[in-house]
Amino acid sequence: MDQTSIDKPTCHVLKLKYEIIKLNQKITQLEKEVKSIQENCRHVFYETDVTRSCIKCHYVESTYY
Repeated sequence: MDQTSIDKPTCHVLKLKYEIIKLNQKITQLEKEVKSIQENCRHVFYETDVTRSCIKCHYVESTYY
């Protein structure tokens, strides 16, 4: 029984996994940027009964205790 080569799909899977790793690293970098912006923001909050959100940097705090 002849078997077809599976080298190409394996190579493609490895490329996809590498791309996933790169994208996860980019997500981590972007999350750090957002955190830095929010930590240095002079917040202007919009408040509801359960949260308050900064209208400038979108930082959200729960006020529900």
